[in-house]
Amino acid sequence: MTRSRLFFNTSIIRQNLRQHGWIGILYTLVLLFVLPLQLFIKGDRLEEPVAMDNLFGLGIDIGVILIIFPIGAGLFLFRYLQSKRSSDLMHSLPLRRAHLLASHAASGLLLLLPPVWITAAVTALVRPLHGNMYIFQGAEVWEWCLTLSLLTLFLFVFTVFVGICTGQTILQGILIIILLLLPAGLLQFVNIHLGRYLYGYPDWSGLYDVQTKWTPILRAVDLPVAPLSLTEKWGYAILSALFLAGSFLLYRVRHSEQAGQALAFTYFNPLFKAGVMLCTMLLASTYFGSLKRQPGWIIGSVIAGGLIGYIVVEMILRKTWHIMTRRLVLEFAVYGVLMALLIYIPVSGLTGYENRVPQNDKVAEVFAGGNYRELTENQVGDTTRKEREDEVFSADRKYIEAVTALHHAVVTAKPDQKNDPWSEYPRSRNFTLVYRLESGRKLMRTYNVPIAGFEPELKTVMEHEEYKRDRYLLTRMNENIESFRLNNRNKTVVISDPQEVLEFTGLLKREILNKSFEDEISDQREKASIQIVYKPDSSRFQQNSYTYNWNPSYKEMTAWMEQKGYADKLRITAESVKSAQMFRDIHHSAIPLQMRYNADTRLQLARDEKRSVVITDKNLLDDILLHQRKFTRQEGKYVVVVEYKNGNNDFVSLDELEMTPALKALLP
Repeated sequence: MTRSRLFFNTSIIRQNLRQHGWIGILYTLVLLFVLPLQLFIKGDRLEEPVAMDNLFGLGIDIGVILIIFPIGAGLFLFRYLQSKRSSDLMHSLPLRRAHLLASHAASGLLLLLPPVWITAAVTALVRPLHGNMYIFQGAEVWEWCLTLSLLTLFLFVFTVFVGICTGQTILQGILIIILLLLPAGLLQFVNIHLGRYLYGYPDWSGLYDVQTKWTPILRAVDLPVAPLSLTEKWGYAILSALFLAGSFLLYRVRHSEQAGQALAFTYFNPLFKAGVMLCTMLLASTYFGSLKRQPGWIIGSVIAGGLIGYIVVEMILRKTWHIMTRRLVLEFAVYGVLMALLIYIPVSGLTGYENRVPQNDKVAEVFAGGNYRELTENQVGDTTRKEREDEVFSADRKYIEAVTALHHAVVTAKPDQKNDPWSEYPRSRNFTLVYRLESGRKLMRTYNVPIAGFEPELKTVMEHEEYKRDRYLLTRMNENIESFRLNNRNKTVVISDPQEVLEFTGLLKREILNKSFEDEISDQREKASIQIVYKPDSSRFQQNSYTYNWNPSYKEMTAWMEQKGYADKLRITAESVKSAQMFRDIHHSAIPLQMRYNADTRLQLARDEKRSVVITDKNLLDDILLHQRKFTRQEGKYVVVVEYKNGNNDFVSLDELEMTPALKALLP
């Protein structure tokens, strides 16, 4: 058997290695700099060696390296497919196409994989050396080697596959980057589109994790904090095999005459046109929809985006700007209508998305609150996402009924979901409703629910123990608490005695669980903030601290604080105040819209209209501090600007029913 009949032609491989060997050499040098060298130059020799459980966390971004070398090798090695002269020369050799493809693919793997293995071997050899300031095991080296090998293999094979489908090297490179980033970009556009036009759509919905998993470049950037799972490793291996098999199949039927054309297979043209038009239509709708919400602007932007995308695709495919033909208008109309329907149908009423509320007997567990993301997202040193999700869901049937009743009321009334910058927090609550259904599916919606008009439904949900458990993170209030740190402006009290910590923990839990709906929506200012400080665990990691409030409604806690003498240490009195200026917050229409949220502008308007009064009397100042509420910017409210002796200012509101006659008499 002669060499020409071997599946791999050694002459072609040797020629490729001689011509493009610099790629492998540079890749090796870069990887040696990225990993082994960093072990010696990043550590501080005055410190103890740092334990590492992930070698991607040394601070060098591997994503850019993966873009340059595997993709670059594929572009250089298979450039002969995109040049008419080189294509004719290579295909005139007495070799089958399968032999040509296998030989060039093998050349690329010989250029790309040995640098990874050499780097891993060097890292393993230098691991026990004295100058290495990081502690890691052989398993971490193996994990780094396997992950980088799989990503290198995938990106190279994907580059080859795209090269066989295209006929121009520049277009091949552009398409590769676009296709690798397309999942993230398209998901972002679709997410914005659905969030803007679908009532109740949770526009974040764990989007970053989905984007990262489906976008290899972003996934590579995320490796320092989230190594590839076993499923992802098998996924990249299988995808590499599929793209390689697809390359062999398509190469057999690829015509040499397609070199220099945009796409080598004409049956990809409709998909290419539709894909580009969809992206440009979504992009135009996203941009102009954020500026102008009128239907005319939105429809016009979609049409303009589709037209621009179609013209660009036609010019690329025909390699000329002379694209006017008789069928151009008809073809654009067909593609435009199809893509417009694809954009419109998901946000129309045809899907029933906005009115869909699960039946109580179909719900296994439920979550309701405004902090679902905070409770379930992964954090360094914290528990896994699945464990936290299991914590936040409730199977209590009465709670499920209360949540679905609230959901029914919201979808029936459909209160305005606009983020009004002048609206105040006490007037509405943001609710994320998440159902785990008996079928195993999950249904999620997000609403901005106004207080007015929904009091009965909100009261039933917000007074339930399950809501408070999640809303106030009561599961984090465990026996690992080291101390409580209470702050009121510049005054601080630390409760660190173990017995007092135990008592205060019980008090705080009871007060939270006993909060009424009226307490939840009250605009009363807290007496102090309460910060929980946790004990470090065995690895010296200290859990993130959480902050609560000591509210005026906490009668039992107030009595305990006064008994222990802590209340007086935290109380702010008139002795700390230099003066206060009170005014009636009216005439909002006289303030420019863009300045209406600015508190100083409201104060200046009151001064100009001579509606403000300066207060220095200690008794009146004590009355203000005793009855102060959160500054709500409501028309007709009494507002006080408290100026403290340390130079700080604070805007507070006063309830007219709580004001003393002496305070009321200061203003007409």
